Amino acid sequence: MENKNSTFKEFISPILVLVVICFVVTFALAYVYGITKPIIDENTAKAASEARLELLPDADNFTDSGADLVEYEPGKVYAVDAYTADNGAGMVVTVKSNSYGGLLTAMVGIDKDGAITGVKVTEHADTPGVGTKAQVPGHLDQYKGHTELGSDTIKAHADDIVEVTGASVSSGAIHKAVYCALEQYKAMGGVK
Repeated sequence: MENKNSTFKEFISPILVLVVICFVVTFALAYVYGITKPIIDENTAKAASEARLELLPDADNFTDSGADLVEYEPGKVYAVDAYTADNGAGMVVTVKSNSYGGLLTAMVGIDKDGAITGVKVTEHADTPGVGTKAQVPGHLDQYKGHTELGSDTIKAHADDIVEVTGASVSSGAIHKAVYCALEQYKAMGGVK
């Protein structure tokens, strides 16, 4: 009898305690997640809305177009959403593009005439100080005013769009994201 009590105390009791601790911690994490998720979602939506207004300053409010989304390179470069300005000023397209550190997310503003009004990278995993040089406003501003871009590389527009030395993969990912956004604009027939 003493051998069974000894086995229970040495082996089974600690296992049961750990299982109970795991359940309590899991429940606590799920509870906290349930409380914070709506707040995080609201803040994310607010940040996206602010970014849209920054990229298309002539817009008043935005509505999700509900359009079929362009997939330029399946799984690598594709539109995530396309919001049109309620006042007809243009649209902002969010695109995922395969970069050095994985998929980056870029938002591209396009006015009612099909010209790019701004580009902003909102999420990435590129190397800080190297790949991120392609994401600074000074580099992204070179896309403003363009209505057409070469599809594959920046080199097709070497005169006015320059890639960042040492960050050619990140530069190319942004270029493809902007190209995809313009293709989304064309696929929707512009802003209606």
